[in-house]
Amino acid sequence: MISDLQDFEDSAYGISLVFHDETTALQETQKINQTFKEIEAFQNKDSIDIVPKGCSKGEALKRVKDYYQITSLAGIGDSYNDLSMLTNVDIPITFVDAPQTLQDITLYHVHSVAEAIANLKCYNKIE
Repeated sequence: MISDLQDFEDSAYGISLVFHDETTALQETQKINQTFKEIEAFQNKDSIDIVPKGCSKGEALKRVKDYYQITSLAGIGDSYNDLSMLTNVDIPITFVDAPQTLQDITLYHVHSVAEAIANLKCYNKIE
């Protein structure tokens, strides 16, 4: 039985918890982030992704962008756990049925990945 976060040391890089609804997942995400300093929780609709502090999609993309000296990067996300990614790309994209929070920060709202790619092709012609 797991009784302490130390039980995971050197054996887990992330865990996911699934709840019955988005409201509960949000409340538990906030509790985890207020209680623990060495881990971070990211809501993914009705579930939570828990990872070591500083280990997010956004942080990963910043590092890749810097390492490869990428000047323009697009990203597509569909839920709250993609917020850090979408705020760290140059062209943020989400789906038309994504939560409003994502739609508020994205450039394109698409129905499919194929539509996102078509938008990127047009975007690159303009730029």
